[in-house]
Amino acid sequence: MEGGWSRRGARSAFWRSVEIWWFFLRLGVGELRLRRVTDEAAKARRRVVLAGRLKRGLLALGPTFIKLGQLLSTRIDVLPREYIEELVDLQDRVPGFSGADAVASVERELGQPLPLLFDTFDEVPIAAASLGQVHRATLDGEDLAVKVQRAGLRELFDVDLKNLRALARLLDRVDPKTDGAQRNWLGIFEESAALLYEEIDYTREAANSERMRDNFADTRWVKVPAVYWERTSEAVLTMEYVEGVKINDYAAMDAMGLDRKLVARRAAQSFLSQLLRHGFFHDDCHPGNLHVDAQYGGRLIYYDFGMCSSISPSVRQGFINTVFAIYEGTPQDFCDGLAAMGILRPTADRVSVEKIGRYFISAFRTSLSAGNVRKSADEKRSELVARLTSIGDELLAVGEDQPFVFPPVFTFVFRAFTTLEGVGKGLDPSYDLTLLAAPYLKELVDLKDGSAALTVVKSGLKKVGWRPIDIEETVTAPRKLAYVERTLRRMEEGELRLRVRVLESERAFQRMRVVEGNMAVALVAATLCQLAVIYTTSGGGYVLRARALWVAAGLAAARLAAGLLKLRALDARLARYTTKR
Repeated sequence: MEGGWSRRGARSAFWRSVEIWWFFLRLGVGELRLRRVTDEAAKARRRVVLAGRLKRGLLALGPTFIKLGQLLSTRIDVLPREYIEELVDLQDRVPGFSGADAVASVERELGQPLPLLFDTFDEVPIAAASLGQVHRATLDGEDLAVKVQRAGLRELFDVDLKNLRALARLLDRVDPKTDGAQRNWLGIFEESAALLYEEIDYTREAANSERMRDNFADTRWVKVPAVYWERTSEAVLTMEYVEGVKINDYAAMDAMGLDRKLVARRAAQSFLSQLLRHGFFHDDCHPGNLHVDAQYGGRLIYYDFGMCSSISPSVRQGFINTVFAIYEGTPQDFCDGLAAMGILRPTADRVSVEKIGRYFISAFRTSLSAGNVRKSADEKRSELVARLTSIGDELLAVGEDQPFVFPPVFTFVFRAFTTLEGVGKGLDPSYDLTLLAAPYLKELVDLKDGSAALTVVKSGLKKVGWRPIDIEETVTAPRKLAYVERTLRRMEEGELRLRVRVLESERAFQRMRVVEGNMAVALVAATLCQLAVIYTTSGGGYVLRARALWVAAGLAAARLAAGLLKLRALDARLARYTTKR
């Protein structure tokens, strides 16, 4: 397998692309055929075969796609059980490479013979992952874990990321963005690629581990192994050996007498602490990297800090203010927090966004007050449809204006959230991160205003109307009234004009623009096809021109397909969210 990945890294980007997309095309066709089977038993048997093919394909494609499989293996709410059972193997049972190769890498990287580096070194790895494998060793009576990197990773990343960059550029062109979010796919790719290259530098991973260890130094139920820097390089990482069981090994946890709900709550609290208090979080915390032991009633053990992300203080403060605004039920503060994070554009229609926020904050607070009351999927769906119908015009206005920007760093925040959600629901079927966060945030009120005492003072001043902002509003009220009077006079004199939004007209014009764009692209595609046919039938020296024209026609057809999908999504959104009169 190691040699196969290395050879793939040496291929051209074209053949690597063919390999990748041919595999996923075959897999998609297999799943479509499977859905036509009516016998559930036969369907389950055939899906097991298809799941095995998926796992083997991801293993063959290499580290980039193994990481994709690791993320999907936590989404029990997305993939069928047969897929989950196969993809779980990608978390820590990836095929390893020979012990002799590992010894050679250690000696080459650390510059000394193995007997001078460790007292003992087990050449049989205890775990293998997409980027390397782990061997047990001892030194001066201490148990160690030595992580050795696979060969040829950089070359393989170079090939895969060229393809993914092209995909990101294509998505920026064809993404209809009909949900109101202006996604920057190329920016997301750039940040992801930077993290991947950082992950194959084990000195950076060691630094991330030390930082995380310092952040949780006062939390007894979180364990981060110590780093042995004198035996660490870019391709070899030596750490303290800490044994535990995977957080989704429920049988082992039950045998240790652990409370699964407590473990789920601690996993949520540890991540919220990373995100809100420290601004530095582990964004690859799948069960292969998150274990638990019996100490302190269920101690969390974090491994593999190659993929960690930081958020700036301003973004972190905006995120904190947004979370507290949700719990306090203040839509204005909610929008202010989104703007501080760079998610809401400064020129956005705040009236529509605040109304949408008010509805969803109200729904959240209702859910929070209901506690652990369980509702059926049909009840939740009907409530959501009713809520969306009641704010249909605002959703349409927001969708057309695209007031939201998607900062690349939040790709990893949401990725970590989805992974955590999968882990939590596996531990506790009633797991709800919003309910778990409420008591935790009460302990972290100092995050919002700087200290718990200051928060209490500000809360009291807010109730009696003595905050500095309240005093300022009172003092400046006459000046503001005079400004309103001047503005009204200017409107009477015709110096100012009001802009009235007619959503029905805006929708019609938007649909017309999409239709006109599709017609233009269709005309270009038809013209290119005709020219390609002419050059193809002419033969002779026109073969290269014909091929180029066919390629251009194919790109135009893809653009037309994207336009048709955008039109279809627009019509569906209009039909779904139009307010019932």
